[in-house]
Amino acid sequence: MIFSEFPFLRYTLFLILGILLYQVLGSQYFILSVALLTSFYFLYAVLVIWNWLKKQYGYRILIPLIAYIQLILLGYVVTYLKDFKNDPDHLIHQKQEIKGYIAVVLGNDEVKPNSIANRLRMIELIDESLNPITITGEVLIYHRLEHGLKSGDLVFVAGEPELLTPPTNPAEFHYQRFMQRQQLAHRHFIGEKVFKIGYRSSQPIEDFFLKIRSAIISNIDAKFQDNQAKQVAQALLLGQKKNLEKEVSEAYVTAGAMHVLAVSGLHVGIIYGFFFLFFKPYRMKQGARIVYLSIIILIIWAYAMLTGMSPSVMRAATMFSLMALAQMKSRSPSIFNAIALSALLLLIFDPFLIYSVGFQLSYLALIGIILIQPILVSIWIPKWRVVEYIWQISMVGLAAQLMTFPISTYYFHVFPTYFLISNLVAIPGAFLIMSVGIPMMLCFQVPILGQSLAWMTEQLISFVNFLIFGIQSIPYARIAHINLSSEFMIFYWFILALVIFLFINRKKWMLYAGFTTLLIFGGFQVIRAFVKNEKALTIYAVSDGIALDFDHSFYLDFGVPESELSFKVFPNRSANLRRAEPLPILLRGDSLIIPLPELKQPLYFYHGEWMNQSKFTIYQYAWNGDAWQEINDEALQLKISTARKLVFK
Repeated sequence: MIFSEFPFLRYTLFLILGILLYQVLGSQYFILSVALLTSFYFLYAVLVIWNWLKKQYGYRILIPLIAYIQLILLGYVVTYLKDFKNDPDHLIHQKQEIKGYIAVVLGNDEVKPNSIANRLRMIELIDESLNPITITGEVLIYHRLEHGLKSGDLVFVAGEPELLTPPTNPAEFHYQRFMQRQQLAHRHFIGEKVFKIGYRSSQPIEDFFLKIRSAIISNIDAKFQDNQAKQVAQALLLGQKKNLEKEVSEAYVTAGAMHVLAVSGLHVGIIYGFFFLFFKPYRMKQGARIVYLSIIILIIWAYAMLTGMSPSVMRAATMFSLMALAQMKSRSPSIFNAIALSALLLLIFDPFLIYSVGFQLSYLALIGIILIQPILVSIWIPKWRVVEYIWQISMVGLAAQLMTFPISTYYFHVFPTYFLISNLVAIPGAFLIMSVGIPMMLCFQVPILGQSLAWMTEQLISFVNFLIFGIQSIPYARIAHINLSSEFMIFYWFILALVIFLFINRKKWMLYAGFTTLLIFGGFQVIRAFVKNEKALTIYAVSDGIALDFDHSFYLDFGVPESELSFKVFPNRSANLRRAEPLPILLRGDSLIIPLPELKQPLYFYHGEWMNQSKFTIYQYAWNGDAWQEINDEALQLKISTARKLVFK
């Protein structure tokens, strides 16, 4: 029913299929894809024109089939064109030694604990013969300049950037892949070896809004006294979450209110709805309605540019723009078509958005609210208006959480226990803060009024922060170290979809399908639990100390920094250890002995080098960033650059 009534949903799904196909097949089929896309386009046009000339609707199966094939091919082609690896002039393909390069700064300084970061777009590199070579690509630099850099600065950087490296441990966050999907593959630690040589405005529109954003941030810093309120104001009003202290971000994550700090549909919807308070477009004449709604669209996109064009705000701005365009003709657009068409347009613009967590969560949360919230609300209709308001907000949060739960825990491994309570604070709080904060940003330079609005915004944020920190302090505020498999996510969404369809259109086959899926998935889990697993020892790559796991049951942490345990060890350990029993460690002179209970023999290290005294056949594997790769080198040190796995057979 949904697929037949909302065609843009079908179109978007086929485009996504083409994008994912590129991930599987790679770039070698680009020429073939372009040829097929062109051929199918002409065939499609011929059939459509033939129907038009004959005044008939023939080829009812063939024409849609050709259209869907075109969308799949289009997804593949646009992904190829966007992928920097296919640009022959990109820095990643340069083999010569680099003495330096000329680049333009793309953003203002981003303060890090020990340095300042900037993103540069390269223009020319200087090779070992001091010859300039035209180059493309971006690089993330870390410097310690006293006066910093600003967007548009033309700079010369001495030295050679390095490729971002893959993770050294299984299940560790893949920063290299994350940045490559943002079309960035290199970084450069330069200290002060960077020199300003001029100015070039390579992105005039972005630079214009960046200057406005910087001015607003400076005003917030000057007029706010509470440091945490400053950070939340910059995140909630301007989408700038990079300056959030860990204490603040942890509080919002634990409370389940982090979504209000990501500029999204809530924020854009407030701006969109604000203009409808004064003038109703459907009451206007068509000419005036077009002008008025066009101004609203421009304001929405200006705000999106001001906040940095995150995936969630781009989704919201595109959706509301489509709705405004439909209202220009006095139409009431389908929300599902608007959602699907916005995704279609954004993915054609940047197909790698499909891998963005913000993009995924934004669309899933919105779909959950639209589909599930009306079902939940219909379960109980309160008689009192205040209770109904609380019930409505609670069900919005529950609907969004039901849809996004698998993917949020898959990426972040935590679940906020009291998200229903926090939503009662965060959603009305965000609405009030936006209602006062946006006029504050417009009136900063107005005497008395600007200061008054700043004081009111700060007090509102401080009060919301107080409540969020209070929720965080409640015992068992979050469940940590959750690991969900991709199979579970697919199973969960399949069952959830069946439940939703059962409420919409009760069919017995849906109930049978649900029970059958439960039995198959449950049986698969039981079989996997009883299948005999290999005896394996995983040794993690850490900067200091020892971290290892053995046989899904035992672990050892000795002298490893807490931060490295969180990011390098726990993601894989929590996914694979069924029970967690600590291993003892024995030190005898220059020898380190680690007993392995299931093998009834210890692991010996002498002067930090593994002494193989096992009676078993041992297969050794090294982590290559994406998978375990078997190696023949039996030499194993306690200090390793990438994780190792020993399999005993």
